[in-house]
Amino acid sequence: MLRLFRKARAFTLIELLVVIAIIAILIGLLLPAVQKVREAAARMTSANNLKQMSLGLHNMNDTNGVLPPMVGWFPQTTGGGVGQGGSPSQVRGTVQYFLLPFIEQQNPYNQMAVNHPDSWWCTSGIKTYVSPADQTDPPSGLIDTGSPRYGTSYAPNEWVFDANNGNIPGVNGSTQMPQTVPVARIPATFADGTTQTIVFAEKYAVCGSSTGSVATFYWGETGGTCNRVGGQGGNGSVPGFYTLALPQQKPNPFGNCNPCMLQAYYSGGINVGLGDGSVRLVSAGVSQTTWANAVTPNDGAVLGSDW
Repeated sequence: MLRLFRKARAFTLIELLVVIAIIAILIGLLLPAVQKVREAAARMTSANNLKQMSLGLHNMNDTNGVLPPMVGWFPQTTGGGVGQGGSPSQVRGTVQYFLLPFIEQQNPYNQMAVNHPDSWWCTSGIKTYVSPADQTDPPSGLIDTGSPRYGTSYAPNEWVFDANNGNIPGVNGSTQMPQTVPVARIPATFADGTTQTIVFAEKYAVCGSSTGSVATFYWGETGGTCNRVGGQGGNGSVPGFYTLALPQQKPNPFGNCNPCMLQAYYSGGINVGLGDGSVRLVSAGVSQTTWANAVTPNDGAVLGSDW
C-alpha cells in the first residue's frame, strides 16, 4: 500500500538561525518607527496640556483682572501665610496651584489648601501637569515623599508672572525670589504681544539631584544659585535678558541635566505655550537672541526668522 503522507522534515539548526536573524532584523527596522510614533503621540499630549494651561490663564485673567505671582497670594496681595486648614484664598501658592480651577480642577484646588501647609506642592492626579514624554516623573507621581510633593513637567515663565522684572534673579542685581504679589495682566504687561511671548514650557520633573526645579524657567530649587545663562554660581553675576539660556536638548536627567535650565523632551525642539493660548514646537536650532526675546514679554524686540 502506498504511503499517502510523508513525514514533515524538521528545520535544521542553520535554518532556524536564519529565521531568527530575519525576525531580529525586522524588529530592528520597526523599532525606530514605533519610537517615532510614541514620541509624536507624547508630543501631541504635551502640547494639549500646555494649551489647556495657557488658555486657563485667560479665564483666570478675565475672572480676576490679574495673573498670579510665581509664589504668593492670589487674587489678593496678602494672605494668612503658609498654613494648613486655610481657605484657598488665604493660602500661599504657585501659578500651577492657582490655575487649577481654570483647568477644571476645583476639587484638588480646595483640598490642597486644607490638607497640606504647602498647598502648591500637592498636585496628585493632575494629568494636565504631567507630560508622557517626561521620563523623570515617577509612577507614583511623588518626587519626594516627605512633604509630599508631586512632580510636574512644565514651568511657568517668571518673566511673565513677575511682570515688573524687579525680583527676577540676575536682573537689576536682584538675588531675591520673584515677587509675591499679582502684577501681570493680559494684555497690559504683554507689550510685545501674547502671540510672541512664552508663558509655559516643558521641563523635567526631576533634574539631577533637584526635585523642585520646575518652579520657574531658571530659578530652580538650588537656593538662589542659578544665574541668567543657565549655570550655577550666583544670581546677578550675569546682567541682562539677552543671556537667557537655551533649553537643554534631551539631556540625561541624572547626568548632565542642569536644574537651572529648561529641558526639551524631543530631538526636534521644545513645546511651549504662548500667551494667546497657542502651542508651538520651538526648534532646537533657535538662536539665543530669538529665544530670549520670546521669553521676555516687554523687551520691544521682534522675533527672528528662526522662530
